[in-house]
Amino acid sequence: MSAQPEHGGPEFSFSAGVLYADKDEYLAKGLVFTIKSIEFQEAGGFEDTDRWAITVSVDDGRPDEIITLQSNEARDAELKAAAGHIAKCGPIRNTQLVKPGKAFYFRKVVETKHP
Repeated sequence: MSAQPEHGGPEFSFSAGVLYADKDEYLAKGLVFTIKSIEFQEAGGFEDTDRWAITVSVDDGRPDEIITLQSNEARDAELKAAAGHIAKCGPIRNTQLVKPGKAFYFRKVVETKHP
């Protein structure tokens, strides 16, 4: 079977679209990443719930990905503060995704120096 279009027109190509992060992979591999941007998306989540879309960059050659997290009062306050920090100071480096219990959160990776 030929890969050429039947009628001689250009081949169709799906857009690359947005790359969403696999949160389970981030947890399992302990990936360390840079948070490049944080956006609140009103009614942007499952069943029109509010959510956060966080653009991250992992230093392993993959393109930027988006981690989405549901909105809640504590997370909203923290991510608003983080978005303000990015606006003033630039990306937040050395970050990991963690899941204590049932909820996902970010934490700063603290480098330890060995003698």
